[in-house]
Amino acid sequence: MNHLRLRKYFEGLQVNVTMAGHVRVPSDWKHHNHITANNCLYYFMEGEGMLQIRDSSFSPQTGDLFVLPAGALISYSTSPDNPYRQMFCHFDATVGQIPLFQLIDTPLRISVSDGLQAETLFGKLIEHFHSSDVFAALAIKSALYELLQFIWEQEPRKPSAVVSPAAERWNNILSYIDKHAVGPLTIDQIAGAFNYSPNYFFRYFKSAFGISPHQYIIKTRMEMAKQLLLNTDWTTTRIANELGMERSHFSRLFLASTDMTPRQFRSLHQ
Repeated sequence: MNHLRLRKYFEGLQVNVTMAGHVRVPSDWKHHNHITANNCLYYFMEGEGMLQIRDSSFSPQTGDLFVLPAGALISYSTSPDNPYRQMFCHFDATVGQIPLFQLIDTPLRISVSDGLQAETLFGKLIEHFHSSDVFAALAIKSALYELLQFIWEQEPRKPSAVVSPAAERWNNILSYIDKHAVGPLTIDQIAGAFNYSPNYFFRYFKSAFGISPHQYIIKTRMEMAKQLLLNTDWTTTRIANELGMERSHFSRLFLASTDMTPRQFRSLHQ
């Protein structure tokens, strides 16, 4: 369940890079009890000093990468005789309108085993960030997604879904929809299951996840349909019936979702 929940979070992840660079910090690089406005990635390449994130204290070493969630209380300083050289990125990350790090728990410190690859990915992100090319905005997002994937794959303790009252409520709603997506499912039914009025639930869901409940239900059904097309020899009619939909309606939605008919999708992946 944790794996499936993380996959859904990452499918809906939106990012925006606000700053990226490669610097030798000044010898007086120091701040005490600073609250980060954005999420930050710090990759330390040389130097000595200290970094405190919330209640955890570190002495960053060459090859250490740190993930600083937005809103975290941090303190940092460097040695005047051996100041840090680092690559860094400041970014916003949300799923719908929910900050990513309210939904996932990620290691704060990651020891990067492939330093060359880390420098290459950071370098590509920094280059795109400072480019005036018309497609730079797309390239920046792509580079950050690639960098985040690389970072988390370096760490044996992978990100996990956060356990909190708010996150638990969001997870319960998504799990309910996933469980009942096969067959008739209405907003009134979902709202009633969680003691919300339909109008409030609609606004709450869209604010949290960036799409309407109906759009999420359709998206879930189309993902189910893809798995049935790939893993069974069922006809399109049988798959539509399994999902509680009329064949023609199912085919139109599948085409709109994938730019392929169910038959074309199955043929392409066989």
